[in-house]
Amino acid sequence: MSTFAQATSPQVSVSRLAAAGDNRAEIEKALAEVPATQRGGMEFLIEHMPERDLRTLSAAFLLENVDLAYQSRAADRWAKSVPLPIFYNDVLPYASINERRDNWRADFRKRFLPLVEDMKTPSEVAAVLNQNIFGILDVRYSTKRRKADQSPYESIAGTTASCTGLSILLIDACRAVGVPARFVGTPLWSDGSGNHSWVEIWDDGWHFTGAAEPTGDRLNDGWFMGRAAAASLNDPASAIYATSFRNTAISFPCVWDPTNKSIPAVDVTQRYVNHRRHTVSANASNHAVEQTRDWLSANSDLALLPKQDFAKVPLTRSDAITAREILAETQLAQLRTERGREFESRVIRLESLQMPFSFKRFGNKPADGWSLYISLHGGGGAPVAVNDRQWENQKNLYSLSQGIYVAPRAPTDTWNLWHQGHIDIMLRRLVEDMVAIEGVNWNRVYVMGYSAGGDGVYQLAPRMSDTWAAAAMMAGHPNETSARGLRNVPFALQVGGKDAAYNRNQIAEQWDAKLDELHDGDPGGYQHFVKIYPDKGHWMDREDAVAIDWMAEHVRNPTPDRIVWVQDDVTHRESYWLAVDEANCKPRSEIIADVDGQTISLRATGVDSVRVRLDDRFIDLDQPINIVSGGQTLHDALVERTIGELVRSLMERGDPNLSFPASVEVDLQPPQPQSSVGDDEDAPHNAAKLDTITGEDTE
Repeated sequence: MSTFAQATSPQVSVSRLAAAGDNRAEIEKALAEVPATQRGGMEFLIEHMPERDLRTLSAAFLLENVDLAYQSRAADRWAKSVPLPIFYNDVLPYASINERRDNWRADFRKRFLPLVEDMKTPSEVAAVLNQNIFGILDVRYSTKRRKADQSPYESIAGTTASCTGLSILLIDACRAVGVPARFVGTPLWSDGSGNHSWVEIWDDGWHFTGAAEPTGDRLNDGWFMGRAAAASLNDPASAIYATSFRNTAISFPCVWDPTNKSIPAVDVTQRYVNHRRHTVSANASNHAVEQTRDWLSANSDLALLPKQDFAKVPLTRSDAITAREILAETQLAQLRTERGREFESRVIRLESLQMPFSFKRFGNKPADGWSLYISLHGGGGAPVAVNDRQWENQKNLYSLSQGIYVAPRAPTDTWNLWHQGHIDIMLRRLVEDMVAIEGVNWNRVYVMGYSAGGDGVYQLAPRMSDTWAAAAMMAGHPNETSARGLRNVPFALQVGGKDAAYNRNQIAEQWDAKLDELHDGDPGGYQHFVKIYPDKGHWMDREDAVAIDWMAEHVRNPTPDRIVWVQDDVTHRESYWLAVDEANCKPRSEIIADVDGQTISLRATGVDSVRVRLDDRFIDLDQPINIVSGGQTLHDALVERTIGELVRSLMERGDPNLSFPASVEVDLQPPQPQSSVGDDEDAPHNAAKLDTITGEDTE
């Protein structure tokens, strides 16, 4: 077996080695000769380096670069606490953009370490370097430099550099002494006045400074701060980007070479916008609301509204409430027009599926709208006639003191007739129709079901938890569903003590104990009512109707201060004020979100990023919003309310109570893996990859 075969691991893919072409022997040599304690870093570089580097860099170049970076990590006091993923991505790399690959690390470390030996923090080191290295190197800013993307020694030889070349010099000086640094810039200021590049350094979070533009010992200051804070969150052409050696989903926009898409980047615009002086103009806010009224009077396509300039104007708290009311009225008016024929037909349709329904009104309509009880019939995997009879029975099974009682007929005749994926969509459409046409209160919608209908309630209550005010399960079986998703859905469970089919009675007892345990551990949630009738079988002689009055005591809270979102095999993109994209909408994934004052804490399994929708109903948007996960701060800044954000969330949710005037998308940081090889040794690259983020900023 060759030396290389003995030394390699799966962390460098075969395709990367193949991409090295004629230079493969050099890459294999670097992998074979790197010390075990530095192997993770070498693997990281090779796995993520541009293909041109795979084909050209020598083993000697890579081995020296890696060795010196690790020496700095071990020896420099400010470097020892740098998280390993940050070290990999922002200290170890030998280049920032597409500049010529110079072997600068040993030279710069020898030149600049004496300047900073007495410093204690990365911020102090970066400030001292910025104040001194350009004089030492005799390099100054000039538009007459030979080219923008100069390497360190090209700038030194020419004695001039643009902001791009100066930034590269400062980044390399920082990395040479163990300070994480990266290249940042915008292709175009939002006022159209040009582009600019600068530097960010890591000191328990990212901080910026202008290269050769020191502001004393301060970071996060400079002449360009106002322009950076005015960057657009919605226009990539004037956004702010930071480079990444690790591959990401976006590329850095090279104004000096617009065709070059090879430099990975993260969008850091939000952090600069956070420096914007946050003053909401009451006049501008009110005018935006009035413009919204005027626009809606002449336009019916809500999808176009967020694109209007006035939809981006920051709103006051009171104007956000008014805007939501205007949008809700518009949406309901549109639903009444669009759904009138469907409602009159008493059939909800989804492609080839049909869900007939019948309903009865009980009592008088309250001022705030009817309560709605959706009652699911039994049956299941049986002939059509059997399920039809079950539906007819369900129509008259219960009566109400007040409300609308709806009995839908399942679209299929399968065993899982009430918990297939189409059911969620069709029931939500039924709710929308009832709100728009009958005046149902969004926050007083209840779901109940018997037998196979109870099976459905077991599943629909947690997975559609943000729809229900409460749920009642009668004589059903949960299959694989989890009670943990019922945190905000008061849940009634009733079974006959002799109902042994599918172990319904035993499972009901288990759920009773589980719900008790969940409520004891989280007293603000998991309200439940469980009754097992010892002498009853599958039929409970309508004594289970007690659940109706119990449910009626509960009103949905669309903005709870705690969410336990447990995805089932049928998944959803939204839950209350959380949302995920398609890539993170996975069966059995979980997110737990807690609000405590101005801090939102997130814990997740199987989810890499989440959008947190924000509203003054549960957090003060006039104060900075702090979002944390895994011990790391993901966001700490003010967030603006806008009509555009209200519209986007309303269109996704359909329910104005689940529309929100602001949101922040964050990447979730799993805990950093612990290496078994000790602090002075390197964790394998595969462990480090668990603590990384692609395509977004990390703070």
